Amino acid sequence: MNLGNVRRSLGLEHNVAVMGLTGMAATFGNVLWFYFLPIYYEGKFGLSSIEIGYIYALWLVLTAIGVAPAGALGDTFGRKKIIVLSSLISAASAFLFAIAKQLWVAAFAFALQGVGQAFFQVSNTLVAESIEKQRRGTAFGSYMMFTQILAAFSPAIGGFILANSGSNYFPLFFSGGVLCLAAALARYFFIRETLPPEKREPLEGRKLSSYFARFKLITQNRFLVSLVLVYSMYNLIVDQNSYITPLYANSGLGFGELGTGILFSALLGAVVFSRLPFGKLADKIGRRKTVIISWLGEISTVFVFVLAPKGDLGVAIAGIVLWQFFGVMDGPAINAWVAEASDPENRGFSMGIFYSTAFLATVPALVLAGYLFAISPRLPFYLNSALGLFALIMLVLLTRRGSSGESREDGS
Repeated sequence: MNLGNVRRSLGLEHNVAVMGLTGMAATFGNVLWFYFLPIYYEGKFGLSSIEIGYIYALWLVLTAIGVAPAGALGDTFGRKKIIVLSSLISAASAFLFAIAKQLWVAAFAFALQGVGQAFFQVSNTLVAESIEKQRRGTAFGSYMMFTQILAAFSPAIGGFILANSGSNYFPLFFSGGVLCLAAALARYFFIRETLPPEKREPLEGRKLSSYFARFKLITQNRFLVSLVLVYSMYNLIVDQNSYITPLYANSGLGFGELGTGILFSALLGAVVFSRLPFGKLADKIGRRKTVIISWLGEISTVFVFVLAPKGDLGVAIAGIVLWQFFGVMDGPAINAWVAEASDPENRGFSMGIFYSTAFLATVPALVLAGYLFAISPRLPFYLNSALGLFALIMLVLLTRRGSSGESREDGS
């Protein structure tokens, strides 16, 4: 079997391979602690779901407002420098968590993590520019698959460490910081820049007014605005990575740290190898159809997890795996869709605006989710499913084929 042909069939161009392999290490380290963070705030500092919601809201605000500027910086300084910087910020965040003794330090560490996550969104632009349009969905699928291969073991490992160390989080945070730092160094040495200097927007003379003028140009792209609208509405209240999900698994279903870790390892393990097929699916049947199938399945299967009998790990695993399986189906399609709806010269900024707007829309809902959870742990899931169904209907109406020639089934 020719290795070059295998790489081509997987969309593994140089940058996609580098980002996938370094992401594999960094994601493994981050996922060691990420799903336990709500339980960490609850157990170590005695916070309620409402108070945890405010901390997550701050994290998401910084993520949201940082994405668009990060994209603009990527258009000026190149993609590589911003991606490396994001990795260094994430490493610093994990090390801060490791030494945190006061709540404000732990809250600041998570806020810093949001900044790192915002800057890392530039990686989507790098991947999109590293491969031709016809294989872009496949490339995103491969990239996402490789970043999560080892992470599937992280929650179970993290849960085992916590259960046998008296809930000592230091090893999890420290390991995550070391792996993020290693990823930053590897990206510095091996990523190939996709934006040559002659195509970069110079920093000299740039005014804040020009920044907003570019934003106005984005808003004139009706198709991109439609995607922002429906995507920000979907998963508004709660999703698989929401702080509500581990809280519900821990207290609502009574699994504790080890059971919660096993639950999320099963979730990640079951979907790792679905990324690439879903990327290929997006290239084959189109972005729109793939997203519709994904959202319809996610809205339906979440109830298997939510309505699982308390203490029944088997049913809960089956439910969350199905929920996540459909939940990740739209990832490669959405990234490819947004990249193709953007002006190539401002793609970093356009993709940044998309994610920034989508993230900002969910900030109030994060706080609301904490209040809803305090009333009834299942209530956030019920409301989110209703909003998700409405978002799906809007997606069908706003991106219907032939509406403006902007949502063709070839993905353009």
